[in-house]
Amino acid sequence: MKIIFEDKKEGILKLKVDTLDDIWILSRIIDKNDEIESETTRIVKKTDEQEGKRVKLKVKLKVEKVEFQKNMLRVLGTIIESSNPNVPHGSFHTVTVERGSVVLIKKENWQGWQIKRIKDAVESTKKPKLILCAADYGDATIALLKEFGIEYISDLSKSLPGKKKETQKLYEKSREEFLVELAKLLEETAKNNNVNKIVFGGVGFLSENLKKTLEKFPELKKKIHLFKISTHGKTGINELIKRGAVEKVMQGSRISEETRLVEKFFEEVSKDGLATYGINEVKRAVEYGAVETLLVSDDYIEKLKEENKFDELNKIMDDAEKNGAKVVIISKEHESGERFAEMQIGALLRFRV
Repeated sequence: MKIIFEDKKEGILKLKVDTLDDIWILSRIIDKNDEIESETTRIVKKTDEQEGKRVKLKVKLKVEKVEFQKNMLRVLGTIIESSNPNVPHGSFHTVTVERGSVVLIKKENWQGWQIKRIKDAVESTKKPKLILCAADYGDATIALLKEFGIEYISDLSKSLPGKKKETQKLYEKSREEFLVELAKLLEETAKNNNVNKIVFGGVGFLSENLKKTLEKFPELKKKIHLFKISTHGKTGINELIKRGAVEKVMQGSRISEETRLVEKFFEEVSKDGLATYGINEVKRAVEYGAVETLLVSDDYIEKLKEENKFDELNKIMDDAEKNGAKVVIISKEHESGERFAEMQIGALLRFRV
């Protein structure tokens, strides 16, 4: 994401959308009654008798509804301005936000966490993309680490012969062939997704054995970082994140930071330590200035917005920031975030209340 123009006094941000991550973030940022301006297309006719023609134009909408779809964001609202004089103001229109779109957003009151989300997205474009892989002999899971979560993109599954004295050579050959096939898949995945860093977790001695295979793949060898894990599959991917492997390879990963904070929160809750949860308890802690880090599930924010009950939470978040607390929105799109979504809201405390 790129910030093209900013007017803090008028509450305006003009942004260029670069990635699917950016689209997901805007789906959490754009609210009902915001104003957005973007290029679009619409069937327009000069008179009721004329046949309509689809034309390009620029419109400004007052937002009614926001829908995040697989590769795009659909923003429905009423037209308040248009570059085409034949488009009636007050009529409904849907603007589609995709990769490459430029969109202007105007809010009456930008929240600190919303600005931070956007600026984090701007910074993330400067960081390398990352592939995660968790593997054991015969099974490997490959995923992309994205701003809004983890996207599982491929699996490699092979039935390998067991280790027997009479089939020792076949056993060793099949394992070597599996590692070569896995290396080829990782190389192809990195190329197709323009990725220059891979965090690889192997069960047992798999990572050590992969080092030998990587001698045949010099470009892949430059990109890959090897770690030992206890299991493969999605659980292995989450183990890599929880153990800090992603953080070691790519400083500042948002998902790694969220995971670290959520795990710390649950640790404090389990020992009745410096943590609290529930909107009333958190509100009380904020009022006492006891909150060090306020954690809010993005799923909870969306739920309250849909029910028109977001004002109380919004004030708690605003008051927390004024009292010097760090406000972190936790994405539901990774394991720790999904677990935290059940809590909805929680806080790490400076002192007990």
